[in-house]
Amino acid sequence: MITKQNAAILVLAALLSACRSSDSLPDDPLIYPEQEQESAFIPTYSKTVVAGWPKGRSLDPRDASRVRLDEQVHAYHLGRLPSKDRQEMHEAHTVYRVEQDARWDTRLPSTPMDSRGVVLGIRDPSRKEIPDDDLIKQERQALAAKSDALRKSMSDLEVLRAELLKKKSEFQKAEEDVAGLKEYLAKTLQDQATLQAQLKQTQERLNEMEEAERLRIRNSSQNLVPKK
Repeated sequence: MITKQNAAILVLAALLSACRSSDSLPDDPLIYPEQEQESAFIPTYSKTVVAGWPKGRSLDPRDASRVRLDEQVHAYHLGRLPSKDRQEMHEAHTVYRVEQDARWDTRLPSTPMDSRGVVLGIRDPSRKEIPDDDLIKQERQALAAKSDALRKSMSDLEVLRAELLKKKSEFQKAEEDVAGLKEYLAKTLQDQATLQAQLKQTQERLNEMEEAERLRIRNSSQNLVPKK
């Protein structure tokens, strides 16, 4: 009975060793199946695919910041906090909490990194220095239209300026005419007052002369009458 048990244990151990040798677990957690690795025409995360690649360079912080977002750490200031059972109290302190772990920057369009070696067929459209001919033509047409509109506005402003200057000169001339008329009217009124005063004096003189003439005629008539 013991011999049969030992034989069964040996057979089971042999089967387990055979299974372990045929189905050994890989060390890479991202390993792809062997058939997919053979038909893959793009780089994968498999160690067997990148095993023959040259050693890559390490990115400096400036290059890494363009493809990798740093973790976000927030600081919170907490005051005195008692414990849940109210038997303890923690003094005020600062708590640092990781709000977001570091992650890849998948936003588009991404800013290309500075070239540290040979780069083949990579060109960022946003970095194109000279735009297409159609864009240049449209921009020139728009600028020409704006220039024409600006020149027309300037000519209209010149016409308005000339009209305003003409009206200003006419207004100044009208003001001078009004001032001359006012001066002439004042002089005329003064002359009229002078003439009225002279006329009054002349009228008074005439009245005096008429009265004197009447007295002379009366006296002369009285002298001509004979005395009894």
